[in-house]
Amino acid sequence: MMIKPVARVGALLSIAALGLAGCVTPVAQPNGLYAKPIGTAPVTANPSPYSAALVCIGQYARQNKLGAPRIAVGRISDYTGKSEADGSGRKVTQGASLMAMTAFAKAGMPLVERFDTSISELDLKYSNNKLISDSPKGPGGGAGPTDSRKIYEGQMAGVDFYLVGGITELNYNIYSVGADAYVGDKDTTGLKGNARNSIYVMNVAIDLRLVNVRT
Repeated sequence: MMIKPVARVGALLSIAALGLAGCVTPVAQPNGLYAKPIGTAPVTANPSPYSAALVCIGQYARQNKLGAPRIAVGRISDYTGKSEADGSGRKVTQGASLMAMTAFAKAGMPLVERFDTSISELDLKYSNNKLISDSPKGPGGGAGPTDSRKIYEGQMAGVDFYLVGGITELNYNIYSVGADAYVGDKDTTGLKGNARNSIYVMNVAIDLRLVNVRT
């Protein structure tokens, strides 16, 4: 009896689904993961040398009940002009604005979204046309919503300061030092060895502006 290719593919997919079901659970494991990562490589935190200081600032402000200004992060673009030779992308990160938001959040600063306002603007447009409700009912759930979301004067938080700027420099090998050593027997079949130690320094510069919106 021959098994058709379609049936064979379906059987393989069923077996794969059963195998994956054994790796996934709706309850988090003690390590906080819901699924066993492929290759036993879970997602890990990647703190920077500044992370501890930022968290310390946030804890100090909360303990002493210090209010913080509202911050918005604008575009922090790449102005280095450096790209990979094979055309695979830029040399430096294109997510500097997102990294700045993470840094402010670690420091406990209240953030106001001004980086991507497309969703909030669309919600505001729908609310203005009385198309959005905070308690809508699905099909077959009876009568539709009676109250639409209201728009009130001054309901959106304003910004006190905003951060903008750019990554302006990427310089390779501004300083280097190295040493080479070669030792070996004069005989062609004798033992030989080669040792090398090199240190290279490069710098990445970023220019930022923290602007008071009231000035």
